[in-house]
Amino acid sequence: MSDTASLKYERDDLFQVGAARVLFCGKSFIADHTGALYWPAEETMIFSDLCLDKGSYLAEDDAVLPPYDTLSVFEKVEDALSRYDPARVIALGESFGGPNVYRRGLSIHDIDWLIDLMDGRDWYWVSGEDDPGIPEKVGGTVCPNVSLASLRFRNEPVRAPITHEVAGGVHPVATFTQYDRVTRARCFVSNGMRMLLPSVGHYGPGTNVLDKTLDPLMGHEGLFVWVVSHGQAFPIAAGQLLGEDEVEDASLM
Repeated sequence: MSDTASLKYERDDLFQVGAARVLFCGKSFIADHTGALYWPAEETMIFSDLCLDKGSYLAEDDAVLPPYDTLSVFEKVEDALSRYDPARVIALGESFGGPNVYRRGLSIHDIDWLIDLMDGRDWYWVSGEDDPGIPEKVGGTVCPNVSLASLRFRNEPVRAPITHEVAGGVHPVATFTQYDRVTRARCFVSNGMRMLLPSVGHYGPGTNVLDKTLDPLMGHEGLFVWVVSHGQAFPIAAGQLLGEDEVEDASLM
């Protein structure tokens, strides 16, 4: 087998069942069913809003939530890392659930698990000033943003008309019609200039991609959406998208 044929096979093999090809600012990515975004050319995986141990943190406010969110997130992260084996990981947005995460949140087992996942990789925690701190034992590089091959990765989008930005912190969701049913799911969304990533964590608040609060960031015209639903990541046509005020009408059709 020639080197060219071998390289083609290896690249095609990355597009596993449940993944979708994403083209953004002239670069090729893979939207994974775990909610991760993989950049083959840079051997880089991007996660957004892991929200580790957020269920425990919210319980302090008397919110009754299942205590399995951290386990599920770790399983998704481990699954994505084992399949793509990136050299670099960029974690955007709210990676940890609250300011007490090290003192009374993540267990020693959880911290050891996270350290094992990070082992041998360049790991960047992209977070804002108001985000919980990263446990010192965990390691990695904490920074306000990462620049890589003309793209800028931020914990949340800049409120300005810019381009080549990949951001977390928004928790985008899409409500759409498919097979005469209305479905709501986490999603990747882009307007060709910036991309917002879905929350990998379970308790991130969802923002509809057609919500007016996103108009300054994305607009409504020319949106590209890839939803994460039923173990798959797949594109949705803009005409299938519904605003929250349209959901009730659609469900009555």
